[in-house]
Amino acid sequence: METLMTKDEFLGPTGHVAIEVIDQEKSMYRVHFPTAGSYHWPNTDLHFVVRRPVTIEIEFCSWDPFLDMIDPEENLTVAGPLFDIKAEPGAVAAVYLPHFVSLQGEYVDISQFHVAHFKEEGMLLEEPARVEACYTVLENPSFSPMGVLLRIFPIARNFISINSIVMLYHHLRPNEINFHLYLIPNDCTIRKAIDDEEKESQFVQIRKPPPQAELYLGSRFTVSGSKKMEIMPQELELCYRSPRKTQVYSEISVGHLESNVRLQIKNKEDGTVVWEAFVRPGDLRPAAALDPPGLTGAPRTTHFVDQYRAQLVARVTSVDPILDRLLGKVLSEEQYEIIRAEATKQGQMRKLFSFSRSWDRACKDRLYQALMDIEPYIIKDLLGNRDSGGH
Repeated sequence: METLMTKDEFLGPTGHVAIEVIDQEKSMYRVHFPTAGSYHWPNTDLHFVVRRPVTIEIEFCSWDPFLDMIDPEENLTVAGPLFDIKAEPGAVAAVYLPHFVSLQGEYVDISQFHVAHFKEEGMLLEEPARVEACYTVLENPSFSPMGVLLRIFPIARNFISINSIVMLYHHLRPNEINFHLYLIPNDCTIRKAIDDEEKESQFVQIRKPPPQAELYLGSRFTVSGSKKMEIMPQELELCYRSPRKTQVYSEISVGHLESNVRLQIKNKEDGTVVWEAFVRPGDLRPAAALDPPGLTGAPRTTHFVDQYRAQLVARVTSVDPILDRLLGKVLSEEQYEIIRAEATKQGQMRKLFSFSRSWDRACKDRLYQALMDIEPYIIKDLLGNRDSGGH
């Protein structure tokens, strides 16, 4: 039985909980929770609260076989990944199913979120106990293929913003570098399908921050670069495509990268830059990718976030999205509000580190990953200083 990498483990009350791969091709997994408590799978945002030790099986599914069960007149649209979950009845007190709809928009009505269950008798819709920023919560759930749907009335369809991500991959060739750039809803089943396909082609992911603005399904965007490069296509549409289908991406070709390159995604309608990132020569790696420091499980006397506490307090400015990543996984609602109440960014970071004194390594790993995703240049600069002997 194959075990996933450390970054794909559940985080629970006793630390990391390993996930077994039942069938890699079908994306079927098994996990045993050894005690009652709350367990979170960071790479998927699945979250379980269990009453007692229990073994749970999870399969990543596609909506395709079930879409015919949805009446078009219901105006229901896919709002998150679909999972087939199996667990002993009564053992799970709550399940948090991820969704990718931004709740900030004025046209989003949380009463229109539903969880679809697909059973032999057809589709059943369940009203969730509550809807949170990234989750739809079911209490005392029963399990079947299930996922989040949102009722969107036609007049508001183009005004629903979603949480989206950019996935960027590269492949080193003798005379050029090829990039694949994706703009997709933040759906773990789509992310995994892309990652699997890119790895098969020996492409390596370059992690960059997410888009800077709220994006809308159906909007069109242009892709451009700061130096001479071939881009095909130059236009992308933000849309939901089943993980079973090939995702649309822009292929970018450039010669040897001797200096930084800026990549941008702009809203086609008004030219607003919604995402940009520098690709540096140091970002490029061969297909045998390395795990980021602090997440490999290798023993260290001092964790990265402890070693560079002062520098992080002084330099991190994007505190809110970091707190959002940690809420419910590392930080409680009360701790979250206490940190947010601080008047300055430095004050917020100091307060965050005051809570980190009681964290285990897994919690610090989670903060490190949030910093890598949101403030990557600071982290890479600190890592560069460390590797060169600086302090």
